[in-house]
Amino acid sequence: MERPMCYLPTIRINLGIFLISFTVLFFELMLTRLFSVTLHYHLSFMAISLAMLGFGASGLLVNLWPSYFRQSGLGVQLAWGAISFAAASVFVVGMAFYLSVSMHPSPGNLLRLGLIYGLCVIPFLVGGLVVALILTHHAEQANRLYFFDLLGAALGCLAFVPATNYFGAPTAVLVGAAVAAAAAVVLAEKNGSRLRRLALMLSGCLVIAAVANGQWNFYDVRVTKGERQPPMLALKWNAFSRVDVLGTPEDLSIPRVPLSFGFSTSLDPEFRIPEVHLRYDADALTQITHFDGDVSRLQHLRYDIASAPYQIRQYRNVLIIGPGGGRDILTALYMGSGPITGVEVNPLTIQLMQQQFRAFTGGLYDDYPGVRVINDEGRSFLQHTPSQYDLIQASLIDTWAASAAGVHALTENSLYTVEAFSDYLRHLTPDGVISFSRWYHHPPVEALRVITLAIEALRQQGVSDTASHVFVVRTNEAETQNPSMCTILLKRSPFTTTELAMLRGWSLQMGFLISYSPDDPILSVTPNEFHQLLSQQSAQFIANFPYDISAVYDDRPFFFNRVPVLPWIAHRMGLASSRVGEGTLTLGGQTLLIVLVVTAACTLLLLFLPLAAGRWIPDERSAPMVANVRRPRAMVWALYFASLGLGFIMVEVVLIQRFSIFLGYPVYSLSVVLFTMLLASSIGSLLADRWSQPQILTHVIGLLCGTLVLYALMLPWILKTTLGATTAVRILIAAVLITPLGLLMGMPFPTGLKRAAREAKGLVSWAWAVNGGASVFGSVLAILISMTYGFTSTFLIGAGIYAVALCVFVKLTYSDAITEQVDAWRHVN
Repeated sequence: MERPMCYLPTIRINLGIFLISFTVLFFELMLTRLFSVTLHYHLSFMAISLAMLGFGASGLLVNLWPSYFRQSGLGVQLAWGAISFAAASVFVVGMAFYLSVSMHPSPGNLLRLGLIYGLCVIPFLVGGLVVALILTHHAEQANRLYFFDLLGAALGCLAFVPATNYFGAPTAVLVGAAVAAAAAVVLAEKNGSRLRRLALMLSGCLVIAAVANGQWNFYDVRVTKGERQPPMLALKWNAFSRVDVLGTPEDLSIPRVPLSFGFSTSLDPEFRIPEVHLRYDADALTQITHFDGDVSRLQHLRYDIASAPYQIRQYRNVLIIGPGGGRDILTALYMGSGPITGVEVNPLTIQLMQQQFRAFTGGLYDDYPGVRVINDEGRSFLQHTPSQYDLIQASLIDTWAASAAGVHALTENSLYTVEAFSDYLRHLTPDGVISFSRWYHHPPVEALRVITLAIEALRQQGVSDTASHVFVVRTNEAETQNPSMCTILLKRSPFTTTELAMLRGWSLQMGFLISYSPDDPILSVTPNEFHQLLSQQSAQFIANFPYDISAVYDDRPFFFNRVPVLPWIAHRMGLASSRVGEGTLTLGGQTLLIVLVVTAACTLLLLFLPLAAGRWIPDERSAPMVANVRRPRAMVWALYFASLGLGFIMVEVVLIQRFSIFLGYPVYSLSVVLFTMLLASSIGSLLADRWSQPQILTHVIGLLCGTLVLYALMLPWILKTTLGATTAVRILIAAVLITPLGLLMGMPFPTGLKRAAREAKGLVSWAWAVNGGASVFGSVLAILISMTYGFTSTFLIGAGIYAVALCVFVKLTYSDAITEQVDAWRHVN
């Protein structure tokens, strides 16, 4: 007697795929957060991208070994998959805590890095295996299962923020693993009582471990970016950072040489003051200086190059973006300026300054007279305040090591765009000053690009003589033996002769070097890069400069991307010629190129390996079905599912980036955009179950293409128009805008999966593999296109890829109609 095809109740299948999808996305986000601390950014980006290929590879395993992954043992396989995911996630993260990987390309480093990359694939492989098996053996319920799959992922995204804030990332990994083990309890068959008890025991142990870890931190980061953890006075996690304060209790009272790369050599070498160091993600460093309310003890801050704007005059209203440990606020107080408003995006910094280090800093962040610190993002704050400022200052609001190496080339920064500088200028008083301090490399790419942004913003406000509005001063690394820093001053009105004389006298006294001054007769004879940039031939200078220093906008906010990858590739292949293409790719660009090639190769492997192995249809299928689904037909189906994966991820990446500026906080963009998109897509999948006719799906994909084109053209204007609304209203606007796209994007995949399963069951696992691989490849491709051509172009390309899916589906539907007519004709005759 043949056994029935389904051994698990529907409700358990639904709950099982929901829980495993919840934990997989939760773990992906948590791993990203942890790797941003333990690895350098470009290595972290590569690790996550390669690990996610394991999700697609799970479909390949099901496809290549159908005799092993049979329906009869489905419950046992699903339960073991969930248990393996729980155990592997805890093990992989635990190993990453201890593996030291630095920037040095030594054999040991490469071996440890390869080990991390290999281990990271395992959780996603076994987690994806659970989903692939469920979809393969229950393809007739694809729409409903995809609904629970995306719903679980949406809630996993939503849970990430509070879980990280409350537990911290290491403990949250244990909590997520406990949920995965609970999924095994749900998925185990009736006769699998031992397996169910094992899963229940594992889940309980993980919960106990999570509680204990909150007290003793035995499961925690031990090595960060190739170095052992130093002693720490404080450590806090949230959804977008880990903040720690280095030092010992004795450091709070022992005077030390103040840390700064911008100090003049004129500072008394015997000067000491108690100071501890605040770090973000074990990399970006700032200072917390002891302050007892006596500003006269802060005389060393006058010798800091970031104090340049105060050499002109005192300011009545100061805005400091990213005050960190309060150094710029103290400088303003010492120089007699105020009131002072500090806008700090990281709430953990404010918590530390207001609580644990309140006494050490004299309550600087807690109602200190003349000082107000607000938890907000700089651009977001400026959009919602009517205030005008005499000085707007931003000093080194990212890490020097990463930017120097080009690692941050893959990251966007909304504070360094033309629109941002236009915001700064609009909030300046008529005689106000903008002060930006950056690292000064050779050539000074970052400093030049800041000036490019300033020039363009001034021109948009009708200023023609931009050269008289800029002053640049830098430290002399030959004297300080430190990396050079520069401060760029941008004045809304032209600098006066008196102001320039004061700046020149102070620079000479401090031993600083003037890189640009409107009245410098020597440099006008032998012009440096700054004089050329601020001359009438600035466009030609930008075009001929060996690095990309062109102005960046909100549509392409990659300020640190000084060698765009696509023009570099085109130049190397002889397809186009450009000075930028002659340069050397930054570490970020090299990483992007490597990941692009690897993910493309792996996606092609997922596509062609089943065909080469002759396993793309399970053995139990009948000969007529094998004859009906030939390789050309299978390739058409593969193109359909690959297009859906590429299109979906391209749209998702752009939406997350677009709304990050609109919503103000990076965490809002993740939780609101990704959650809403996944939730709406899950609902779309469920709705599509009722509209499974091919004609309806054709109309849906066509409507989606049109909607994407409309959004690409209209979304920037809509977001700019509504940017001044309150946070709650902006979140509501984001949800309303994203929901229609999510509903439409959730329909094509499960409906196509169901149709493919009717032709051959083996197409389901293959479709899962191809779609997963294309999604990972597409995420890298989306970043690469956005960095070169902007988010609007990426969005339009995503629409074009969905148009390809539409054409492919029309071809499949047309072929089916022809086949049905031929069969009917044969039957009649």
